[in-house]
Amino acid sequence: MAGLRWFSGGKERKNEAVIIIDELLVSLSEDSKYIPLKEFFLFYRKELESSGTSTPLVLSRMNVELSNILIENKLQLSDKQSEQLKRLRSLSNIRYGY
Repeated sequence: MAGLRWFSGGKERKNEAVIIIDELLVSLSEDSKYIPLKEFFLFYRKELESSGTSTPLVLSRMNVELSNILIENKLQLSDKQSEQLKRLRSLSNIRYGY
């Protein structure tokens, strides 16, 4: 995310989100407890690529649902996965104003 700036548009944010989601999918183990999280990431990856809805809206919805999935399934992630989630969530931070 080094090249992504706070004023970056939806296309750049979408591309970065897809990359991070792919990294997270690869890093999740084959343990059955991670199945809901994998399905969640696959769903939002497809939604980001479909370009039907604005990227900031998709990212915002994703953040809310992600919290629910992690809490409901009592999932614990590694430090690296937590850092990737932090990067993913930061993509929805858009500064408005001058």
